[in-house]
Formats: sequence, C-alpha cells, structure tokens
Amino acid sequence: MKSLGFADVDDVYYRCVEDCNEAIMISDFGGRLVYVNPAWTRAYGFSREEAVGQTSRILRSGHQSKEFYAGVWKQILDPAVGHWRGEIVNKAKDGSLVPVLLTITPVRSPEKEIRGFMGIAVDLRAMKEMEAQIAHQDRLASIGTLASGLAHEIGTPLGVVRGRAEFLMMKINDPEARRELEVITAQADRISKLIRSLLRVSRGFSDAVVGDVSVLDVAQEVISLVGQHFRKEDAEIAIEVPADFVLRADHSRLEQVFLNLAMNALHAIQKAKQDGRAGPHRLRIRAERAEGGARIRVEDTGCGISAENQRHLFKPFFTTKDVGQGTGLGLAIVAQLLSEMGGRVSVESTVDVGTAFVLAFPPQSLVG
Repeated sequence: MKSLGFADVDDVYYRCVEDCNEAIMISDFGGRLVYVNPAWTRAYGFSREEAVGQTSRILRSGHQSKEFYAGVWKQILDPAVGHWRGEIVNKAKDGSLVPVLLTITPVRSPEKEIRGFMGIAVDLRAMKEMEAQIAHQDRLASIGTLASGLAHEIGTPLGVVRGRAEFLMMKINDPEARRELEVITAQADRISKLIRSLLRVSRGFSDAVVGDVSVLDVAQEVISLVGQHFRKEDAEIAIEVPADFVLRADHSRLEQVFLNLAMNALHAIQKAKQDGRAGPHRLRIRAERAEGGARIRVEDTGCGISAENQRHLFKPFFTTKDVGQGTGLGLAIVAQLLSEMGGRVSVESTVDVGTAFVLAFPPQSLVG
C-alpha cells in the first residue's frame, strides 16, 4: 500500500469510504449511527456531528410502513440471506424526499458476531425525475390522442349544429328564439375551445412555439378545464387580466403553468376546508405591467405554506401533501417551464391565510 502513498491497508479502506460518491452510513447493533461519509451529508443535509449518535429514523419519510422495516431486518438477520437491497424513499433534513437504492449488510467482528450495520445508498432522484417526466409525457400523449379523436368525432357534427343554428338565426325574427340560438352557438364555441385547450396541453415539453399570447385567453381556457372543481368547493374564481395584456411566449407552456398553479390552489383550498377554515375561498389571477417587465399573480385563500417549506418549494420531489397524494414535481415543472420562457416564479404565503405565486417576465416579453 505504500506505493499508493498510504501507511497501511486501513488508510486505504478509510479513504475509499470517505471519497465514495454513494452515501454510506454505519450504525452499531442498536441502530445508532457511528459514522457517515461526506456523500451521506451532501445527500441528506445533516452534518456529521448532527448525524452521529442519532438512529437512522431521522431519515424516515413515512413512505414505508413498520411492517416493511420489520421485513427488511428479518432478511438482514437471516443467516441464509444476510443482507437487504431495495428501493426506499428517505427524507432529508430540509424535508425533501430522497429516493434511493439501499443496500444494508451486517458489520461483523473477527469472531463473525454482528456488531453493527452498514448502509450504502445510491441517489435515484435524477432517474426518478426523468421517469416522472416520461410518465407525464405519456399521460399528455394519451390526452392528445383523446383530444384528437374528440376533435374529429365531435368537431364535424358540432360544426353542423353551429351552422344550422346560424342559418336559423338569419331566418327567424323572434327575439326570444334568436337568444336561444345564440346560446347554442356560444356553447358550441365553448366545446371547440375546450378541445383546442386539451390539444395544446397535450403538447407537453415539445419544442417551444413562441408567439403573441393573450394572457386573458390562457387564463379563461384553464378555468374552462378546472372551473367545475372550484365550483364544487364553493370557491370563487376571479380573473383580473386586461384584454390587451399580451406576452411573447409559448401558449402551451404558459397554459401548463396556469393549470399546475390552479390545481395547486384547488388542493390548498380543499385542505383549508378539511381543517375547518371558513370561507369565502377564492382563486384569483391578476396581471399587471410592472417596472422591469410583466407580473402575473395566481392567488388562493387556501391553507398557506410555512416559511420553512417555502424555501424548498420548487425543488423536485419536495411536497407538503400526504404520502401518495403528490409527486413533488408540479411546482418544479412550473419553475422549469417559466425558465424556458425567460421568466421566473416566486411565492408569497401565510399559513391559514393563503398563497400567491408570482410569475415575473422580462420587459422584452411584453407586447405593445
């Protein structure tokens, strides 16, 4: 080992573990941590001083049950197996979720007695984020297939209905009958717009198509998709966007941003109601020209977000929802889409009062 510059083999082993890119922790037989390597501290945000002396429970996210852990330790302590390997979801110091491929093996004495355990974790966040985006794309593709079919199967007869209504409007002088025919044409237009919205949303993360986008139109299109869910919660919807508020942007991306934020607001309002907070509950979308560009605010009167959680809100896999209720990617996608359009997102929130997501666009994004 001297040829490598080390005094003995123990120094080599130590440097290998210290410099390893995988997160390594070693515990005693009772489960208390006696060592963590630098990769472990980077992955989970705890310093070595904070970790040593704690049990591995500091990483538990709630994604695995007590029965799951009992099965893990049964397998590790079984002489016929002697280790465990599998995927689990841990929780970092900041509350973000860390999916890992974990291997746990016993640490034995020279007499082959188990003295402790070593865990080696491979961080799967990048891979899981890619998988989630692929799954998201697959869902959007399914929506696109459905919308394309609807556009074909419904579009033609809908055009006939609208055309006949317009024809009758030219032939009939009865004001009441004309008003009813106007309702028919308006609802036919609404169905056509809904199908077009589905087609645009289904484009997902395809190449950007930049053009002049009416923010009012985008807001109204998104509300046409999700408005019924807010009405079910007795929540008001207010769109305060000037008709001439136009951005140079990608229509589909902006629509996805609004859709994600609207659904986030819906979940916040539902949580506030579950917590017993009285209304009125409201979603409000406001747009204004500001010094340095354009600003859009998507506000809700939901449950609010703590100051600690606000710091991590746009990180992939960070979620404040209950286990199984969210992937933690919605707001990360919002930040990504805005970045692609030259914008940025920030949050203002007070617990038990509500939240505002502020979308900021540079001056060159404003049209007119």
